[in-house]
Amino acid sequence: MPILFAPLAALAQAAPQTTQAQPEEPAAQTGAKQLDKVTVTGSRIKRAEVEGPAPLTLITAEQIKKEGFVTVYDALTTLNEAIGTVESDVQWGSHTPNASPLNLRNMGPGRSLLLVNGRRVADYPLPYGGQSNFANYGNIPAAAVERIEVLTGGASAIYGSDAVAGVVNVILKQGYQGDEIRLRHGASTEGGRETTDLSWAGGKSGPQWNLTYAVQYTKQEPLFGRDRPQMDDAGDAPYPSWNAEQRKLGFRPSTGLGLIDADTGNRLAPPAGACDRFGGEYYLANRQLYDRNSGTITDTGQLCGLSADFANWLLRSGSEDFSGYLHGTWDFENGLQAWANLAVYDAKGIWGTSPPAVVLPGNPALPAFHDAGSGRNLIGIRNITPSEAGGFDALRNSNKEKSWDLSAGLRGTIADRFDWEASLGRARYTVRENISTVDWDKAEAYFLGPQLGTTPDGLPIYDLDESRWWSPVTPEQYRQFGAHSINEASSWVTQGSFTIDGDLFEGWAGPIGFAAVLEAAEQGYRLRPDPRANLDYEVQNVDRGGGERRRYSAGVEFKVPLLESVTATLAGRYDRYGDYKAFDNADRLEIGTQSESTWNAGLEWRPTDNLLLRGSYATSFRAPDMHFLLAQPSSSQVQTTDPYTCIQSGDYLIANCGQGSPHFYAFDINRRGTPDLRSELGDSWTVGLVWDVLDNLSLTTDYWSIDLEDEIRDIGEDIVLRDEAGCRTGKTIDPNVPWTNPGGADYCASIVSRVVRDADGQIVSVERGPINIAQKHVEGIDASLRYRLDTARWGDFQFALNYTNLRSLREQTYRTDPNPERRDRDIRSKIRGSVSWQGEKWNWNVYGDRIGSVPGVRYHWDPVLGGFGGCTPFPDGGVPNDRADCVDTDPNSPTYQQKTSRYFGRVGPAITWNFNVGYQFSERARLNFYVNNAFNSTGWNHKDPYKLDYEFYNSRLFNPVGREIALEYVFKLN
Repeated sequence: MPILFAPLAALAQAAPQTTQAQPEEPAAQTGAKQLDKVTVTGSRIKRAEVEGPAPLTLITAEQIKKEGFVTVYDALTTLNEAIGTVESDVQWGSHTPNASPLNLRNMGPGRSLLLVNGRRVADYPLPYGGQSNFANYGNIPAAAVERIEVLTGGASAIYGSDAVAGVVNVILKQGYQGDEIRLRHGASTEGGRETTDLSWAGGKSGPQWNLTYAVQYTKQEPLFGRDRPQMDDAGDAPYPSWNAEQRKLGFRPSTGLGLIDADTGNRLAPPAGACDRFGGEYYLANRQLYDRNSGTITDTGQLCGLSADFANWLLRSGSEDFSGYLHGTWDFENGLQAWANLAVYDAKGIWGTSPPAVVLPGNPALPAFHDAGSGRNLIGIRNITPSEAGGFDALRNSNKEKSWDLSAGLRGTIADRFDWEASLGRARYTVRENISTVDWDKAEAYFLGPQLGTTPDGLPIYDLDESRWWSPVTPEQYRQFGAHSINEASSWVTQGSFTIDGDLFEGWAGPIGFAAVLEAAEQGYRLRPDPRANLDYEVQNVDRGGGERRRYSAGVEFKVPLLESVTATLAGRYDRYGDYKAFDNADRLEIGTQSESTWNAGLEWRPTDNLLLRGSYATSFRAPDMHFLLAQPSSSQVQTTDPYTCIQSGDYLIANCGQGSPHFYAFDINRRGTPDLRSELGDSWTVGLVWDVLDNLSLTTDYWSIDLEDEIRDIGEDIVLRDEAGCRTGKTIDPNVPWTNPGGADYCASIVSRVVRDADGQIVSVERGPINIAQKHVEGIDASLRYRLDTARWGDFQFALNYTNLRSLREQTYRTDPNPERRDRDIRSKIRGSVSWQGEKWNWNVYGDRIGSVPGVRYHWDPVLGGFGGCTPFPDGGVPNDRADCVDTDPNSPTYQQKTSRYFGRVGPAITWNFNVGYQFSERARLNFYVNNAFNSTGWNHKDPYKLDYEFYNSRLFNPVGREIALEYVFKLN
């Protein structure tokens, strides 16, 4: 059998009626002559060829184990198709630290669809980046996985909303026989990050029934800055030509323990010995600012600086997960089969950013407080240290998560011709956040005492207790003002479906395949932030919203042989979203119905038995995200410039609109949903080939393209204020910068309505939030190579190589914006490959991947040279502004000696190697040894030369964990 169809043997074995417990290294199935038809992701018509008109990637459970991955998500992130960036654990303000999103084709986490056994799952309850719902790939038990099928490109005509960039269908074990226990434990050779994984998968059966089960426990310790001395302090910043003194001046700290004179910006010197009272957690630091370009130093006073600025900051979140899975079937005598499926998940995640801080005054709308004792207007900043709180655990943040998914159905055959299935299911996901924070009012009461009055400028008057401020607090005292914010969130989906497929009739070149589907679903979510949010507590990540909506869908699909070697496929689907219900909403929301029709078409031509030429076209959509529609106001207060009143004054230079001017004042910022959003619409196409070069050698290559229109994005308050002023006056606050209307009259009407002003024209509040504005285009090339060599004497060898190149990425926020090529601003290529060998008792596997370089922090557009780039600093620490300053080719130039010849534009690539070796002691017992990231490629040894901010490296490419080793014991009970 040509290798073009060899993967189908694995699919046929994975079908519910034939799945068996497989050996650690299954033998090749090259001798199969007759294959069962199976359903492959991307079509509801059963087929005898795994390769169809659109590219499909198959990951087996054995492949996940062989390549050294502990979780399903670990394996999925290495896929070449997952070329886009997602929030990292270290990202500032990350709202979903215990979730694991996937970004296929750089289209965003919400634009790929996650299915488990072909069914939608409940969204992760917390919104991604505080904005939109998405699927969590981190709660799928690896012990229960049989295989994963990844279809990239539009698939809404088959699966509906969200399938813009692709579909990930996780197929769990069914019809399993036997029992297998796996125990794995490992740790990083750099210290910390211990991982334990224990799983039991098995199955039993009788004459009419089968039961498959799996349980798994996984624990991964969190990794903090204190675990990596190379990156736990601001002095670890990577500016290459700075000396020790320049590093100290350029980076030493702005946080810690200090008092700032609000009128001068200088810090007041701590009392003698105050910093030493904290047992080494603080030291007396000079807050001197070093201007890297001018070489000048500005002295801003002293403070007690943290001895390790980022010791308690998170590098990798930790978790303790338990998951369970049950799948059972019962065969009736009339050929009818009933099935039921239950999956449960319980987890606790440990995460965090900077330790909680006391800020005086606690009200962020007040610039300072007046200290009666010193007669100064002051600002107080104080980070809580672990010893003050009673240990590291008292400062940790955590998420407790639970989910369950229950479904059941019947399947059978009509007239020995059509297979049908009816199912009903319910899934629910809950998250409880526990965030370490500070009670503003109680902190003020502890350090400031009662308010003594108000200054003519409106500042509150207190008498600061400096003995308390400059001394450590005990854990008991910390508990007087330390607090925990409790936020809760939940999501759910109830869904039912009926599908039918089979051959309609015999066509001129073969049977006409047919499939149809009817679906109905109700989905919802609810966010319950701490009721004290925005009142007495400095609560982080406050999101409000909730509601439900219903979906009704119908689809049909045909597979038509046009010639003996040519097959066409055509599918169409209609989806309707409506019947919205908002929770906790005082105002009536007018949310219309979103109805979308999508279609796709594909063509397969097999001119010879070993060559497939293929192409596909598909339309797709994403219905407006529920949190984009139903988010409730989440308010904060800011002080910033009002561009409109500044322009109206007639004296509208930027310098006249800033702090101290009547145009710079405080007002509320609200983030809420937008009820009238439209669906995002996409289309995609692919063209490629699959070629069996030899019996054991195959080559696949595809060119793909995806376009998205009316992309929904959050528009910030700065854009709202800028464009409100532009819509009203046609100007910006910089007379040299013209304003251009990016969206016409409708856009201006929407923007002006987002700014609420009082009778005097002063801003009361600004609403930021989502609107349909953007468009995006991506295209690229995928290629893969597979080779297998079986020998009787030397064992069996397998080789696999996958390559993806992002050829184009274009993105516009507004139609009037320029649309330059942005390919160089992100990851441009990914390669992954493996070589494995299986002997009689021994086996080994080598896995490697390469992620292409990304722009450095100083990666900017040079209009003179027409490119991007940055330079290493001058010997005095100054940094050239553009590439033209990197090299002076004229030795007679007065600046010749000052220029640097070293030029940086990108950082990377990142290359990772995983090795493992296994030995089979007996038919039941096996031992595996893993070395992941064998050459210790880490963030600290690939720092970005210009990144001054924590964590000093590009977290899209590198990680802080380093080399990991693990030992695994596998035992089969029968």
